[in-house]
Amino acid sequence: MEILRWLEDTDVSVWMRESDWGVPIMLCFHAVGMGVVVGVSLMFGARVLGYAKQFPLAGFDILFRLAWIGFAMNAVSGTLMFVGEPRRLMMTAAFLIKMALIVCAGFAVWALSKALENGAEAEGSSLPPRPDGALAAEPTITRGAKVAAVLTIVFWLGAILSGRLIGYTIGPPPL
Repeated sequence: MEILRWLEDTDVSVWMRESDWGVPIMLCFHAVGMGVVVGVSLMFGARVLGYAKQFPLAGFDILFRLAWIGFAMNAVSGTLMFVGEPRRLMMTAAFLIKMALIVCAGFAVWALSKALENGAEAEGSSLPPRPDGALAAEPTITRGAKVAAVLTIVFWLGAILSGRLIGYTIGPPPL
């Protein structure tokens, strides 16, 4: 806990806690980043589950580049908000659950991508990959891919819910 106490005494931490602008600005960036990364992930999951079948799965390659930008925005803004209240947040169950769900969501998206790659390989397609690296044909959507899609959606929505609960469940500042 000493490192958290040290972190709380840094200029950035003090600014985040005491400034009228620190937290609101970071929350705005966090909301935009979350909208992008979670939005793309939810659209990807919904597409795998059968919604908008006319949209090719390969089209998500470009959207995931945008999602990485949203993830970077969330990582930076989230880290700065954490720096403002590290000891309080580490004692808040909603924060710890949110962090665990974000990790689970990341693994679920990865598992979904792998399941789709395996589905494409299982088809035995002799079509070469496109020059941009995308799959040449739509992969077979396996039961494993659908499970991963559902888990992706559940984990991201759980992370959002947990994040919203932090403000209502965070304890008083430690002494």
